Amino acid sequence: MTAFSQFLNGKLIPWSDVAAGRIIVGSEQMRASQLPEGVQLQKRPLSGKRTIVKGKRLYHNTRLYTATWPDLGLNETNSLKMACVLSGHIDFQLGGQALLCGPGYFIFIPPNLPHPDGTRNIADLTKSTFCEILYFQLNQNALQCWCSHYENAPAQVFENYLVKHGHATHLFRILMEETLDKTSPESTLSEKLLPAFFRVIAREMQAGRLQIVPHIESESQQRRFQAESNFTEQLHDYIQSNLYDRPTLEGAAQYMYLSRAQFARRVKAETGKTFVEILNEHRLKIARELLHDSDWTISSIATFIGYKSPHHFQTLFRQHTGTTPRSYRQQSRKD
Repeated sequence: MTAFSQFLNGKLIPWSDVAAGRIIVGSEQMRASQLPEGVQLQKRPLSGKRTIVKGKRLYHNTRLYTATWPDLGLNETNSLKMACVLSGHIDFQLGGQALLCGPGYFIFIPPNLPHPDGTRNIADLTKSTFCEILYFQLNQNALQCWCSHYENAPAQVFENYLVKHGHATHLFRILMEETLDKTSPESTLSEKLLPAFFRVIAREMQAGRLQIVPHIESESQQRRFQAESNFTEQLHDYIQSNLYDRPTLEGAAQYMYLSRAQFARRVKAETGKTFVEILNEHRLKIARELLHDSDWTISSIATFIGYKSPHHFQTLFRQHTGTTPRSYRQQSRKD
């Protein structure tokens, strides 16, 4: 059993089952009276230079950072992020304030709120010499999760994974958005979603579907890492999971952690087809099933599978099958 699995099953799931009193919602206007019992809040004014980050990418063209505070060891990201305190006591700065707490708390970090970047030890040295935090961060079409051990600087990162299963990423987004929604003071939904989310992650780990993210230092390592993954399988998984949301080449490239040009070349090299050709194959397969099994109109089917124009759908259908959708429906029901 890996350390990550032990954390999930031995700590996070049991803690989340009694999530009331463990959830901390990060913001610039945190108040001590709104924090769970056992959590302290200190003013920690932002100082030093804020540096805008332009064009920085991490893990194969995924844009993460928007700004850094190098004097404070903080950064800002454009994504939803959750920090789970596993052990030790932390001194965790969020914006112009700092949270002080022990293990068992879940910190929800909204986009663009300054928070620790891993370059400094954030253990509360008045209570412990180290701390460990498990992070979850929503990237483009994937959820990244990793453990950080803080005792020296920089933090030691281990158990670094990507979770690409749609249910996990969607559930995390809903959990974060519901928890950060300032218009709804009701926390019951968040308390119910949190244990469900961790159980989905545990299921994905048990099924062997978590993708290890290695520390990549060179282009050759990046090429080798990409070559080891089943590109074609991931491509079809992306299209199938996003078929009804009108998947795009740009979205697929981000999902595969490649630039648009790299992705297009790799699709052609691996499959002998273009992304659009493969997408049309998926769409027309669903169309044939609907023509046979349903009484939907041709126009409804075209819209459902992502075509803006019924005429365009009918033209493509005839090119691929040699017959019109109406004739296909009639013939398939006779056979």
